[in-house]
Amino acid sequence: MGVADGPSRWAIDKFGFANAVTLRKRIPAALQRTVERAMDAREASELTSDHAFGPVRWKVQYEELCAQLRGLSDVTELHPPGAQIRITLCAGQLLLPWHYSEKSDVEVQRVRPDRRLSRLARDLLALYGPTPRYEQPALPLPQLDPPEVRDRAELRELVERLTVAPGVVLIAYACNSDAGLLRVSWGEAALTHEDRLEWEHVEELPLPGDPSEGRRGFAA
Repeated sequence: MGVADGPSRWAIDKFGFANAVTLRKRIPAALQRTVERAMDAREASELTSDHAFGPVRWKVQYEELCAQLRGLSDVTELHPPGAQIRITLCAGQLLLPWHYSEKSDVEVQRVRPDRRLSRLARDLLALYGPTPRYEQPALPLPQLDPPEVRDRAELRELVERLTVAPGVVLIAYACNSDAGLLRVSWGEAALTHEDRLEWEHVEELPLPGDPSEGRRGFAA
């Protein structure tokens, strides 16, 4: 369980106490800055739709995580082959941002990843995320075409250059182009063959400027 005035036992076990304390503050700050930049892009585009907001938000979320966490102990960056982004690793955990909703009242455990979770994130979850506790026998999956096989092989080769095989921590957040950042959570989840996330642990993080720090974690 999380505690009212600091990181949960899960976070401490994953990152160490000092990093867990810092990450609780800097990750939401990075996502708030991400959303602000995306909102600025929408305003500058003079579009009434989110055609500028979404693509900017997707790329900038990685940039801001790297910028906010760069220089911390046990933090490195991974540049996936062919990607325009860098992924932050902290204490051997790949930090994958995931915009899961435009509404603040949506519980992340109830959301299917669908198209919101990028192919890169899916590949990393499939390769290095938790193993689902139980799955029904699945129908034979279609064979991957050569580019997909090559991409995953290159990704595995890159990650396996690390000293220790990493884990994957999802950084799930809700936001929209009108209200800004609404909610942030982090935790571990397995990606099942039914395209669902089977959460092992998830907890909310305090939003920037939230004085309460009273958001509790829980095992899903």
